[in-house]
Amino acid sequence: MRNLIDKLMLLGLCLLLIPMHKIQPLSIAALLTAVAVTSLNSYFQNRISVFLCAGYLLLCLWRGEFITLLPVIAYDLKGQEFRFLRFAWIFPILIYLNEMELFYLLVVTLFSLLAVFMRMRTTAFEDMKQQLHALQDTAKEKAMYLERKNQELMEKQDYEVRLATLGERNRIAREIHDNVGHLLTRSILQVKACQVMYGQNQEFVEAFDSVGNTLSEAMDSIRSSVHDLHEESIDLKLQIRSLIEEFHFCTVKLNYNAGELPKPLKYSFIAIVREALSNIAKHSNATWAVIIVLEHPALYQLIVEDNGTLKAQADPNGIGLQSMKDRVASFGGVFRAERIKGFKLFISIPKER
Repeated sequence: MRNLIDKLMLLGLCLLLIPMHKIQPLSIAALLTAVAVTSLNSYFQNRISVFLCAGYLLLCLWRGEFITLLPVIAYDLKGQEFRFLRFAWIFPILIYLNEMELFYLLVVTLFSLLAVFMRMRTTAFEDMKQQLHALQDTAKEKAMYLERKNQELMEKQDYEVRLATLGERNRIAREIHDNVGHLLTRSILQVKACQVMYGQNQEFVEAFDSVGNTLSEAMDSIRSSVHDLHEESIDLKLQIRSLIEEFHFCTVKLNYNAGELPKPLKYSFIAIVREALSNIAKHSNATWAVIIVLEHPALYQLIVEDNGTLKAQADPNGIGLQSMKDRVASFGGVFRAERIKGFKLFISIPKER
């Protein structure tokens, strides 16, 4: 756009030079030729532009009327990649020193120098504009990179906090089971021993029965609480991630998009994923694998896929696959194994109504 404005300004200045000579048909031809050449140069930034400018210079050497529009061509010559052509517009002026008015040639020279300066200024502006765009793109790319890293850091922190929370729940459940549970069990045994020792006294027996029932209820309550606390400490996503971190045979990617699954299904999915990874390490030469857990409105899906080919033909009725089938069948689900450009397990479990 700036090139077009510069050329229009130079063209206007050159039109002021036409009355300084006797207007002839060649003056109009020079104007039209210069406009055509500079217009074509705007589209051709290669050797075609060099030939066009060189052709106009030859016309200047042929007839002096073409020198009037020389500043417009000087503007295009300054943008050529061949340095020796950038000031080639000087030669027609030098040739006509003895044939044309000195003041006219001086004005043409000044306008040509102005054209060179304008082209240098526009080129510098365009370079700065490109640098600015490159800087903006780089800044945007870095901002996106930092945002992505920040998101990954937040997810990692959430993962670590979640993992620590579940670990603490599991520790508390274990402590309750090992300490309080054992103390209650010992107390129940002591009460039963006292019942045997004082079985002849009915009042003592009834009192010990009451204490024993209370301790048994407390024991059942603790067992239920410990069981629930332990179950809550099982996070399917974290457990699968843990299996992936322990698996070093190939790269494994996890795509998890599901909410809270039923507790029995969690254990089954964990066992299936563990067995599937074990099969990949034993029977495959895979370089990558994908584990996908999805939740749909009516069902859960587990997909395990790799890109390896079987080193040895595995028995489709082997213990590992049969165990997976039995687990899926216990939930009324669908189990399918495919060997197409790798190995793929597809498991679909309907939700309970």
